[in-house]
Amino acid sequence: MAAYTHVDGALGSEASTREVALRDLLQVLRRRRSTIIASVLCCTALATTGALLYEPRFTSQAVLIIDPRTTEVTDINAVISNLPREAAAIRTEIDMITSTATAAKVVDRLGLVHDPEFNGAIERPSAIDRAIAGINDTVGYDLSPLRQQITGYLNSAGIGVKEPTSPEKERAAVIADVRRGLSATSDAQSYTIVVSFKAKEAEKAARIANAFVDEYLLDQLQTKQEVTQQANKWLEDRINELRAQVEVSDKAVQDYRAQQGLVLGSAGGETFLSQQLAELNRALVVAQTERGRAEARAQNARIVARSPTEGNAAEVLGSPLIQRLGEEESGIARRLAEYRTRYGDQHPAVQAYVNQLTNLRQKMREEATKIMAVINNEVEIARARERELEAALKKLTAETAGELGANVRLAQLQREADANRRVYEGLLQRLVETREQDDLQQRDARVVSKAEPPLEPSTPGKKLFVGGGLAVGLLIGMFLAFLRDHLNKTFRNTQHVEETIGVPAIGLVPSLPHHKNAKPEDYVLDRPRSEYSEAVRAIGVSLYARGALNTGSVVMVTSAVPGEGKTTVCLTLARMLAASGRRVLLLECDLRCPRIGNVLGDNAPGDLSDLIVGKAEWQDVVQVDGRSGLHYVVGRPHCDHPQELLGSEKLASIIKFASLEYDCVILDTPPMAVVADAGVLTRSATECLFVVRWEQTPRAVVQRAIDRLTELGRDVTSVVLSRVDLKKLARTDASEEAYGMNEARRYYTR
Repeated sequence: MAAYTHVDGALGSEASTREVALRDLLQVLRRRRSTIIASVLCCTALATTGALLYEPRFTSQAVLIIDPRTTEVTDINAVISNLPREAAAIRTEIDMITSTATAAKVVDRLGLVHDPEFNGAIERPSAIDRAIAGINDTVGYDLSPLRQQITGYLNSAGIGVKEPTSPEKERAAVIADVRRGLSATSDAQSYTIVVSFKAKEAEKAARIANAFVDEYLLDQLQTKQEVTQQANKWLEDRINELRAQVEVSDKAVQDYRAQQGLVLGSAGGETFLSQQLAELNRALVVAQTERGRAEARAQNARIVARSPTEGNAAEVLGSPLIQRLGEEESGIARRLAEYRTRYGDQHPAVQAYVNQLTNLRQKMREEATKIMAVINNEVEIARARERELEAALKKLTAETAGELGANVRLAQLQREADANRRVYEGLLQRLVETREQDDLQQRDARVVSKAEPPLEPSTPGKKLFVGGGLAVGLLIGMFLAFLRDHLNKTFRNTQHVEETIGVPAIGLVPSLPHHKNAKPEDYVLDRPRSEYSEAVRAIGVSLYARGALNTGSVVMVTSAVPGEGKTTVCLTLARMLAASGRRVLLLECDLRCPRIGNVLGDNAPGDLSDLIVGKAEWQDVVQVDGRSGLHYVVGRPHCDHPQELLGSEKLASIIKFASLEYDCVILDTPPMAVVADAGVLTRSATECLFVVRWEQTPRAVVQRAIDRLTELGRDVTSVVLSRVDLKKLARTDASEEAYGMNEARRYYTR
């Protein structure tokens, strides 16, 4: 349960803190509402004037797209590449659109130098003319004479006179002004560029925006065409140079070949001797191959000739006769084998077959011998052919040895001629391609939507101007209100006094209206039911309730600085107490700037200083106010050492004696922050009443004076705010005190 109670208490404390903070804020706004109202009125007036002077602007937009698609009509590389699609490239194109060069083309194309909106040198309505025209439209009153007077005065003062400028400067100024109305933007999510232009006329804004787009697209196409034409011109010049170089290099090859006798063969690329040498090499290779074949055949034939009965004799020797004899041999050998198996070796048939086989083989050997002679003859023929070719090759090689050195130089000249020809043919082909491109140039961007005249102005209207001025004025006024309140280091009400210095504030002393020429000390007697008199009476009641006005009490009245109303409080309080039937003595202890004698009259032979030094007796210094019955002793400024007199034991005994004779003794003392006179009187006083001027005396000054009194052994028991403007307090302060005074005013007489 205790925990819940603690939580509820914390929540209540937090809510109370928020309530206090909100109340303080509202009090600040109420106190400084004149500042807020003045700020609102000034800003609204400025905004209204600006709305009358400011001409509406229309913004028209055209949308471009950096086309990511490309049209390939021919498979030919372009002289200038298409735009990349990176953000940096798009940013570069935006810079091209908004460049001075593009703006200059638009200015020249549309003749904007002659447009008064962009050329300030052209006579056009001034700000004064526009303001007066706006007032004429608003109030319906002709102010043309006033405009003429103002214009004449400005011209006579040299304010409205413009110096002539050169056409170049005018054009540069127009270009700069046109660029200020132009904007081009793009986001990172698309390839689009939004070109916007702001002008006073909707049609003009659309026309200029479209002109910027057209100039940009035309510049793109012209740039590509110019680059292509420059490339064609360079290619043509280079081709003419290379054509001459090719002719020179070809002629050098022909001249050198003729000079060295290097006649080309039928192949066209080699000399006749080189072709012969190649043919002999090929023929020699063929002869060597044939000779090898013949020798291999002869070797095989010799092997077969030794045993013509082998199965490959016919194949090796290539003789049909041997082939036939071989077949007969195979048949006889087969029958011989059968008969030997059947009849044995001695059988006559076996013997007959043996004789036939022997004769047959003899014939085969004879035939093989003949064939061997033929093969050996072929080998010799092949060898002879090879030797002839080798001799011819050796001879031809010797003949072509002198041609090799010339061929090296010829090859070098030929390579140079071929290289020049290849470069020439490549550039010639590229020239044909670029000439075809000149008619196929395409823009990298295209128009998605052209700029159209807007229906409504893009700049704020007059109502929005005035509303914005009102809002800005309110914000500035609130800021100034809080700033002024923060910088205000004075006291606003009794509650503020108690919260700041911790001393009870027992009342407010109003200031009297200046137009009535009333004196406060007389006003409390002449108008006892006035709010001023009631305020003084309330101070007396508070002092009485605190015991400060008991019999024998001594009330010391002081302030921090002069002009706080200290003496006035003393006089009005003393006269009111005396008029109520109390025996009151007022001692004027301010010997430097005494004022009581001037107010109540000074007819006594002596003053307070005379009484202290013994030059006068009591009955010589005490005077009586005829209207209230107040007894008072004045001070006169003829003392050189007032502090010594005020701090003397004689004065202390005088005050002690007076406290026994009177119901109340009031001491009017000097200001604490100016002189030290009041400090020596603290020991004789039973109460200390501190007077502070409302919204005038700095809090720090009051605090230092109170601290000084405390150091001297006298605590300030109560504070009174003087010279309070009750109407202003009721208007600007939301405290209960101000509310009560505002509500209770009907009880007072004027």
